[in-house]
Amino acid sequence: MPLALRRPRTLALLIVVAVLAAVALTGARVPARAVPAGASATVTASDLPRPPWFDMRLLEAHVQFYAPTARAQPPTVTAAAGILVDIDSNTILWQQNAHAELPPASTTKILSALVALENFNTSRDVTVTAPAVALAWDESRMGLRAGETLTVEELLTGMLLVSGNDAANALADGTVGAERFVAAMNAQVAALGLHDSHFTTPVGLQDANQYSSAYDLAAIGAAAVRAFPIFDDIVATRATTLAANAGHPAFSLQSINTLLSMYPPAVGIKPGWTAAAGYCEVAMAVRGGHRLLSAILNAPYAFSQSRRLLDWGFVQEGLPSTLATLKATVGPSG
Repeated sequence: MPLALRRPRTLALLIVVAVLAAVALTGARVPARAVPAGASATVTASDLPRPPWFDMRLLEAHVQFYAPTARAQPPTVTAAAGILVDIDSNTILWQQNAHAELPPASTTKILSALVALENFNTSRDVTVTAPAVALAWDESRMGLRAGETLTVEELLTGMLLVSGNDAANALADGTVGAERFVAAMNAQVAALGLHDSHFTTPVGLQDANQYSSAYDLAAIGAAAVRAFPIFDDIVATRATTLAANAGHPAFSLQSINTLLSMYPPAVGIKPGWTAAAGYCEVAMAVRGGHRLLSAILNAPYAFSQSRRLLDWGFVQEGLPSTLATLKATVGPSG
């Protein structure tokens, strides 16, 4: 059976549940056309199940990028899929298989951060659970231990800078539980008006039912950047130390996003890698008042390719290339 036929159709399911959830919260009556065939035309709140993300907020910010106009020949990008957009004009400068459903690896954590920031105060304390730190030997980690207490902001920092799976798990498990948190992730995708994604964990490990697209990841990144300045601050950070306190030891964190050092205009956002997903990178750079955001999936040398793509985009915006003045740094990325 083709993969597209066996994957969950997230958007359609979430729309139905969202309608029912709205009724449940208001106590209103459901019009007959909204009730499944054979059901009573009048349904009250007590008759309806709670949606799986109950009491979680969703950022209502429909994101849509518009088709590109004619552009100069872009650089060759070796990737399964990709997109480059000006997030202020919502203009697509370049795209390649932008809606292909592919494994997103740890770029998943951009959505995890968006859900956390929309729902939790960044100063909220979260206690690390034992399941959150029960990781396979090859998973990326911040270095958390069960029983430690960190703020949401500290966990976001560990999750986005060093791609800590333990931090992402702790944010989900220690707040509303992983199942409810992931349900909110999928509801958030639908609220953004996106169609190519479904998530099963807040981490990004390989799962046949966890997938996204370059288009959706760019849109999720744009939504996070627009709504939460603290997200911008964290993903632009090259290194930081979380001071020790009564709840946890000190953590010295170095960003794994090599693009920040390779390309001075870069201000984030998040790389990722798994054997199935290959190297992935959602990248953002700012020059001359222009904010460009790219997403490339299954792309060898993802940092170098992102740098070339972003620089080409700025040239399309009327700015000179900066690559001739940069010392070339080419190597595998993740």
